[in-house]
Amino acid sequence: MTYTGPMRFAHRGVAQAAPENTVGAFQAAVDAGYEGIELDIRLSKDGEIVVCHDSHFSRLTCGHPTKYTIRHLADMTWEELSEIELPYALHLLPRELSPYTENETLATLPWKMLGDYEKAYAEEPRMARLMRFSDFDRWLSEQTGGITVEVEFCAPGMMPRMLELLDVSPNRERYILFSGHKDILNEMQNACRALGKPKDVRLGANIRRLTPENKAYIRNLDLWEVGLNDRQYTREDVEYLGERGIAVFSNLGDYPLWWEEMCSTGAVGFKTNYAEAFTAWWEKKQTAR
Repeated sequence: MTYTGPMRFAHRGVAQAAPENTVGAFQAAVDAGYEGIELDIRLSKDGEIVVCHDSHFSRLTCGHPTKYTIRHLADMTWEELSEIELPYALHLLPRELSPYTENETLATLPWKMLGDYEKAYAEEPRMARLMRFSDFDRWLSEQTGGITVEVEFCAPGMMPRMLELLDVSPNRERYILFSGHKDILNEMQNACRALGKPKDVRLGANIRRLTPENKAYIRNLDLWEVGLNDRQYTREDVEYLGERGIAVFSNLGDYPLWWEEMCSTGAVGFKTNYAEAFTAWWEKKQTAR
């Protein structure tokens, strides 16, 4: 069945296949035929843009013996960061949708990660590694099909270096650069005005809700898309932004009741931890029509 629904952006890659924000998770998204990948970036001590969401490694290495567990990424060089092992054991998301609410899932997740790591490691000893954005860009050059990549800025100070990398990247038209922090968004917008935005690069903003304050905030920004939370926007909001040339991406909302509503709002795409489950749900809906 040909997929014609909203663009599926694998949130930090397919975290059921490999640890989040690693090449294995990204490759799984490409292999599954998803339209997009979302990844996160931070800046190392020596100025390298690193693909990673968290500011430190307690969650990503929990249970695995490493001297870097309590170190902060911003205080480490790329040489140090490249040594970190990211375990598969106890660090992959389940393939099945959670039967619990979001709050219940967040409450139980740490206990899953704090299980019997030694036993889990004996069954699943594979390790992943961090990657730099420049490494990701080279990997992306090898992928066919034109997959789109949302790049979330999780820390300030990266835009000048990012613009340098994108100036020579063959993948510029694939990227959407965005953040959910207004100070970082302002820095990104100002850098593009002052230094010039590379041709075909798109900018976004995760504003979460289309409040009057946020409408005023984005009025003078260069935006291709905005991110809005599930249950927090309507088709009228999508049309309001569409009239201004701005696409809507839905933030995480991985449950069928939201999927049903999202597919009727006209959102261009959405971030999901459960692209496989969504696709099965979507195909079942099409077959039933």
